[in-house]
Amino acid sequence: MPPQIYGQPSNEAEELVCQALRFLPDECIIYAEPTLVYKHEVCHPDFVIVYHKWGVVVLEVKDWIEVVDRDRKEAQVRQRNDQLKWRGSPVEQARKAAQVLNDMLEKDEDLLDYAGRRVFYYAYGGVLPHLPPATIRWLEKAWGETYLLGRDDLRRERITERIANIHTPGRILLDERQVRAICAIIDGRNKNVDQATGEFKGVYDRVQESIAKESIESTAAPSQKAEQPVQASFASEVAPSVEARIGHLEAEMPQEAASLTSAPHVRLVRGFAGTGKTDILILRAYYLHEQYPDLNILVTTFNDPLYTNRLEPELRALKPQVEVVKFDTLCASIYQKKHGMWSKPQDTGGLVAKMAAGYPLIEELGQSFVTDEFIWMKETGRTERQKYVTGVREGRGSMSGRTLGRKMKEQIFDLFEAYQEELRDLPAYDWVDLHERALRYLQAGIRPDKQYDVILVDEAQHFAPTWMRIATEFLKPGGNLFLCDDPSQSVYRYYSWRQKGVEVRGRTRWIRIPYRNTRQIFEAAYALIADNPIAQRLLAEGGEQVQPDLDSIAMRDGPRPQVHSFLSWEAEREFVVREIQALIRAGMLPNEIGILHEKKHVHNRYKSLVPQGVQLYEVKRQTGLEYKAVFIPKVQEMFDRTVGISWEEYEGRQRLKSYMTMTRARTQLYLLYEGKWPKVLEPIRPHVEWIEH
Repeated sequence: MPPQIYGQPSNEAEELVCQALRFLPDECIIYAEPTLVYKHEVCHPDFVIVYHKWGVVVLEVKDWIEVVDRDRKEAQVRQRNDQLKWRGSPVEQARKAAQVLNDMLEKDEDLLDYAGRRVFYYAYGGVLPHLPPATIRWLEKAWGETYLLGRDDLRRERITERIANIHTPGRILLDERQVRAICAIIDGRNKNVDQATGEFKGVYDRVQESIAKESIESTAAPSQKAEQPVQASFASEVAPSVEARIGHLEAEMPQEAASLTSAPHVRLVRGFAGTGKTDILILRAYYLHEQYPDLNILVTTFNDPLYTNRLEPELRALKPQVEVVKFDTLCASIYQKKHGMWSKPQDTGGLVAKMAAGYPLIEELGQSFVTDEFIWMKETGRTERQKYVTGVREGRGSMSGRTLGRKMKEQIFDLFEAYQEELRDLPAYDWVDLHERALRYLQAGIRPDKQYDVILVDEAQHFAPTWMRIATEFLKPGGNLFLCDDPSQSVYRYYSWRQKGVEVRGRTRWIRIPYRNTRQIFEAAYALIADNPIAQRLLAEGGEQVQPDLDSIAMRDGPRPQVHSFLSWEAEREFVVREIQALIRAGMLPNEIGILHEKKHVHNRYKSLVPQGVQLYEVKRQTGLEYKAVFIPKVQEMFDRTVGISWEEYEGRQRLKSYMTMTRARTQLYLLYEGKWPKVLEPIRPHVEWIEH
């Protein structure tokens, strides 16, 4: 794999040098014409090379074809179709740019603290790709030996040695953290800063940067050879379900999704919780807008808090070429175009809860199970009694294939018919109906008001097959689809990418460093799914088993997660309120604190108790978001057992859900409970501090 080169050469001479730089060691990172600013000084060196063995090398390129005279600072030269003129030495220009870069790093406290004291040296030189060795030697007598490269130095067998031999006061081997700090100075977008608070969060790693800055041509025509998992931080895939669920629907893929399997313009980026997938998607939107300013780009997700708190505010400056639109808003636009009006769909769970008083079976099965079952039936086309009752419920039964008996299925379908009747009586339709209708209208010829050259989808693990088909209707022919997802965080949908009709083999990149969490928090959370067959089956859906990289120097250390046991909920609430007040007094902002739970009544009880700004959310709405401190109260009520699934699947789902919730915490994590500690969470015991009240 050649070194990464970011940016575009601006003339023929620079292009010749750029081609030669591709023969440098693979670990080199090269920036073409970056903008360096320090106080009143602004410079645009032609190339900056960052390499752990060399430090930084700054190169200035000139397209001189003849040199008539020179002094210590200038040369009388001829360029193509030009008269003789005195021009400044490229060596001197490179020296000034290198000094600016050095000053930028030395004055950046965030990066000095991140990388430790500055221990790199810089080298600088000029490149004259049209001039022969004799002219280069003559110029070096005035400008210094080793500082100039000429035509013959750009050959594959010479370029690495020549750059390595450019004079420098010394060299010290850099570690990766120091390399990335330098890259964050050269391109400030590599520096991860909270947009709301200005807090420095770290630096994107080299794989994150390479994915975000991948050329549009490369994205559109990916290699057919499957890529190996790579260390990074980006996006992931699939959903929490039983092993049978992954095999399910492969053969029953909706026909309207089948055409997507051959789409050549797809890139899937997958990563564990905390690997910075949303960060990279945002960085990629900026990069594409900068490199291809005429492209129309759509960023979409179905997660409202993620849209509101991150995507929309952080990409607002790129309007109108880059638009951020929630997926349901896209569907609503098609519905409104068909009907000339819009009414908000009925929430399935809300209507099921309303029906529960009149249908005891709903409470027996569990409202969440019934809700999921109805959504699954609609999304898979099981809305006819015969098809539902006689079909195998792969993905909705146990890992061993045990399914509901025919009698129970008949009763559930009776409930489904009653649910549909309730919808008609309101009258209303639900969200699944909206998606189905939107796709049907699109296929019938109603076109979106706007189609896009590129669509970037965040939290794509939540997307059902129908959703992906709708998204592609907003994509121009030959457009590019860029997907970020996490198989370990799918709390809504249980479909593999093949089930969704998207072929991602050979088009997938894995990022494996969960740098947003401390090592202690991620280790505790990952213990829940490390040996869980359902979770691991989901993570291996692309073929090779993938594991997080917890040995990376990018991982932060912090306090161990705390588990607090209480005799009463009142005592638990009092502790949470006191602890939040202490965190705020210590400098933490209220909106950097989250209280998360599966059930509304739990976090609703805190609304009047905690300071304004503290975030209170249902667990399933939190993928893609994070907080400095997270409280998970009343842990024993996080889990509702239902009769529709086996113990193995139940345990697997709950572990995945708990893992996702715990990894919302960046630095401090509190789990609180009364009574009996849930057996599902037993694997975290060796990784936490246990406190009895």
